[in-house]
Amino acid sequence: MSKRTSQIVRIGQLQGAKIKIKAVKNDGLHEYVAIINRGTVTQPMSGWVLASLRGQAFYPFADDLMLEPGMVVKVQSGQLEPKATQEDRGALKNLLWTIGQVWNNRSDTAILFDANGLEIDRLSYPHERAMGSSANRRKILINGDGGFEIVNDSLSRSKK
Repeated sequence: MSKRTSQIVRIGQLQGAKIKIKAVKNDGLHEYVAIINRGTVTQPMSGWVLASLRGQAFYPFADDLMLEPGMVVKVQSGQLEPKATQEDRGALKNLLWTIGQVWNNRSDTAILFDANGLEIDRLSYPHERAMGSSANRRKILINGDGGFEIVNDSLSRSKK
């Protein structure tokens, strides 16, 4: 009789899942990005990555994280303990990225990539200021020997 072993599944966004960046908060020493599943299907987050466009910082999600419908995940950075708020009621999971500061105080863009390196969602702050035309182009995440790298979608296709 053969042994059954579990295998990590790394996939893109499932049909029926709707993964969105709900908020980026940069309150001095306490920072977080809230990600929600607004769909009707549980999304495995193995291989998915949250990135800071300006700071080129990357948070790969744990292989065992399953983002259920309606569930909110807060990826926290900074030195202060998070305070619970009214919106934290319901299905919420807090994940610690680092105690260092990740998000730029003036402006930045949080980008969520799926396991295939495709951009799923982004949220910039402050909303009224644009960071330049290249910041608005769709991005691809490449995981190479030197680590993660964010490139413009059109550039990655032209290199093939």
